[in-house]
Amino acid sequence: MRLLLALPALALLGAAAPSNDAAKPSPEALERGKAVYMKTCVACHQANGAGLAPVFPPLDGSEWLAQDVTLLSKIVLRGLQGPIKVKGQDYNMVMAPLADQLKDAEVADVLNYVRATWGKGGPLADEALVKAAREASKGQKQPYTAAELGVK
Repeated sequence: MRLLLALPALALLGAAAPSNDAAKPSPEALERGKAVYMKTCVACHQANGAGLAPVFPPLDGSEWLAQDVTLLSKIVLRGLQGPIKVKGQDYNMVMAPLADQLKDAEVADVLNYVRATWGKGGPLADEALVKAAREASKGQKQPYTAAELGVK
């Protein structure tokens, strides 16, 4: 009987606690992510996230940003090669791998910045998640393809 009485209280506690899905990067993390973006990503994806069609796809409104954050970490770390489809347009380019240029915390910050700015948010990346993605993808010698990632 006590358990039955405790269930509503537990439900309220769970409702009051923010889920990772609703988490927002801190203002400091967004600034760090923006700095990485402006140093590393802006030449192709542009300051406004619009990309340069038909060569470099947009990030603004891209359905790719809704993918699992581990998958996105692997793309940043190991690169991506086309063909891919973004917002109904075909792209056949190569995104260079950035594993040698970016630390795990930088990858997490830039992913959180991009998803918060041009995506629909989602679970936050963190250094541990990116480190695990780096380890899991270390055998990837060429940039990923959409098929290898299971993205249509």
